[in-house]
Amino acid sequence: MGSHCRNRGNTGPAAGVLTVVSSNSNPAGESRPAHLILIEQSGAKREIPQPSPLDGMAGAEQAMHEHGHQLREVKLVSEKKAIARWKAGELGWRRVA
Repeated sequence: MGSHCRNRGNTGPAAGVLTVVSSNSNPAGESRPAHLILIEQSGAKREIPQPSPLDGMAGAEQAMHEHGHQLREVKLVSEKKAIARWKAGELGWRRVA
């Protein structure tokens, strides 16, 4: 009676998630570049070009995981517009935009 959901025609949950994310981030096959901006505790800023916003999100996650103790903020920008922003805090990383 609608209490469960069957997965018909999909190869798995991860494939469905990737389809949704890529279609929202990259409409009609258009490839727009993005920039990952890492702001270190000292205030130094590094800008890393990314082929797409989706790649930038993966890069942001990797940077926070591997270099989180050296960073105070991570931004993802595309077409001069902030897509996402995270700040380091006492309880770990928090998405603020």
